[in-house]
Amino acid sequence: MNYQQSFILLTSCLVLSCFCESRADTTETTETTVHRSTTISGSTAITLPTTSEYLVVDPISGLPKGRYDPVAGRIDGGTLQTGLVIVDKPTGNLVATVDASGRIVDVSVAPVSDVLMVSIDTRRRDLDQQIAESLNRGRISVAQASALRAELDRITSDEAVLRQSGGTLTYRQALVVGYNLNTLSQRLSPTAVFTPIISPQLIIRDKQLTLVDAITYRKLQLLRRIDDEYQAGRLSAEYVSRLKAQLDKISALETRSRKRGELSASKSRALSIKLDQLEASLNNDVAIINEKRSKIGIRVN
Repeated sequence: MNYQQSFILLTSCLVLSCFCESRADTTETTETTVHRSTTISGSTAITLPTTSEYLVVDPISGLPKGRYDPVAGRIDGGTLQTGLVIVDKPTGNLVATVDASGRIVDVSVAPVSDVLMVSIDTRRRDLDQQIAESLNRGRISVAQASALRAELDRITSDEAVLRQSGGTLTYRQALVVGYNLNTLSQRLSPTAVFTPIISPQLIIRDKQLTLVDAITYRKLQLLRRIDDEYQAGRLSAEYVSRLKAQLDKISALETRSRKRGELSASKSRALSIKLDQLEASLNNDVAIINEKRSKIGIRVN
């Protein structure tokens, strides 16, 4: 699991929903203007400004595929593949996707792919079953199950509202739903490994789908887990204060380590080690609280 406070990589502009806002580093960002041209098969082909830099990313794995040249319309001289997304490198914001014809299209107009929609529907059903199973096995309390189910119902309701205009989700809307289902999966099982619907490094920040790097993602995840463990009664306020103070120090070190917004491989490794140490402290604190709870007859989740 990994942390939050404020940070960069996979996802951008959002329409009709900004369901969850994660705490993030405050950085100055500039809007990337998208110039639209012709409409093709319900999707709007666009031309991206040549004044910025762009990365092409797989939205499922989060892996970069290369740099996008808006003049040549190619990835590092290669061809674009359907389903990839284009990210504005300075901001991390998602600005476009590649349609079935290899065109650069507006993610707020392009329809969601069948593959992603199947993954969303499957995860929603699985989460419903997992909440019931976790409650039956005593892993979560009735109150926790109720809160998780309410969040799942909210996500489903929001999705239904998004569908009302055209009967299907746009690619951007589907990515937002995927992000929220990922987040709910992590809340249900903070330490479990699960297959994300979209890359976990695609987050919602300032109402934008934004791609963040691995260090930022880990910080965001750790911050979320600290808050979730506190809400579940598995961390004391004292532990939370100490852990967040340590996280703040790591963030300050990260800021000093970045050169033109980038981390070198050695700096990234050093920060990863510190985040590993913080996660170990978090696990140890949770174990201590759970031991105290079990001694006074409180069920340990």
